[in-house]
Amino acid sequence: MAITGKSSSSSSSGVVLAAAAAALLLLLLLAPTLADDDENACGVNIPDVATECKDYVWKGSEQRDPSPPCCKAIEGADVGCACKKLLTAEVQSLLDMNHVVYVGRQCGLSIPKGTKCGDFVVNN
Repeated sequence: MAITGKSSSSSSSGVVLAAAAAALLLLLLLAPTLADDDENACGVNIPDVATECKDYVWKGSEQRDPSPPCCKAIEGADVGCACKKLLTAEVQSLLDMNHVVYVGRQCGLSIPKGTKCGDFVVNN
């Protein structure tokens, strides 16, 4: 994960939470036979993220504020883990990454301009 400009643990956490929410959701949907240990990958409970956040991050979805349960579901996620291990090109192709960033920011995460996850770079 590359972050330009000021970097801090809070900005890293923001990137982790937003990207992890989306990537983990899609991982669940693309690989439904995960082992029990994988249910809590990258610091979040994948089924919770899938249930609570899916409507906010899909391509073609309307950008809107996430629900409190969605924000709660992405607490504690490890963005570096999600960006490195879960956000494949296939997964990213199903997400609106601008919505992923929006959801993270609306949930109180700091996601600075220039943050990179997969081949997406935050531009605002």
